[in-house]
Amino acid sequence: MNPKIGIQFIAAFMILSMILSSVAYFIGSDDSSDENNNQPDINTPQNEYFNVGGKQVFHSFNSIADGLQMSNPQTIAAQFLDVEYIESTTIEPWNEQLPLNLTMVSMRNKAEVDNLYMTSSKQIYFAQNFNNEFLLLSTMTPKIVSFEYIGLPSSDNQYLLLSRLDTTGTNVMGEPTIFTPTRESAEAVISIIESFAVPQTAYDTFSPVLNYSDDYSEFQIVNSLVGFADLYYMGLHRNDDGSFTRTTIYYNPSAESTAHINELALSGLKRGFSQYDVTTEGDILKVVLTGEFSLVTGEDIQ
Repeated sequence: MNPKIGIQFIAAFMILSMILSSVAYFIGSDDSSDENNNQPDINTPQNEYFNVGGKQVFHSFNSIADGLQMSNPQTIAAQFLDVEYIESTTIEPWNEQLPLNLTMVSMRNKAEVDNLYMTSSKQIYFAQNFNNEFLLLSTMTPKIVSFEYIGLPSSDNQYLLLSRLDTTGTNVMGEPTIFTPTRESAEAVISIIESFAVPQTAYDTFSPVLNYSDDYSEFQIVNSLVGFADLYYMGLHRNDDGSFTRTTIYYNPSAESTAHINELALSGLKRGFSQYDVTTEGDILKVVLTGEFSLVTGEDIQ
């Protein structure tokens, strides 16, 4: 990877973390002047099911593919995490122990999103594009609005856009709930959801690897800014016996990476893996390996 691009990419995620954890709380005023009377109404937190008015988001949300279908084609990297499944199968949050050289993105964790809504997250999707715009999708329990906001109708007058007063960003509530840095970004997601024609989305961008991906991994990432392939997919699944299966898919991988992966596969079973399959089809290289967590997450991806 070009070092300059890599630095910009990491810096963008650092900025994102700062945005999500910011606490620029709105300070109310009792001034009853005409100026204040002309200000938009401030809505207080709701203790009922997304009781904010307007249409709510309803879209399939079971994998990274679903999130990418709601994202713009300029998306450069995305991650999906099924927190509910992970918490139901293990005590340890193993997703928070993954090394950066495996995921190739700076991960968003459950605590960040929980703090954003003061609820418990079930599924989380996070994506970013070249303009450092981001999209956070999530499901939660309980389904409440725990923050103050100013409600504004969407351009099609179907949804209510919640301009938050406790942090920088806009929400559209539903399954999944949308969070973006600007109203315009939220409107763009709504436009994709409500389009009568099939719009171009990030799914089209990453379809070369998604067409070969699994549909059962509770942890998934895609990335187009890696130096060893044009596109990279990684899925990680905890099996019933406690072992892990890792699926990595490369679109147009470099010759060096392909050679190294094939070399590793020759000794895979001897090194403790119970599965180490490497297949090639056209521009696609797919690797599926199974073993203990440390083996699976420590094995080279390039």
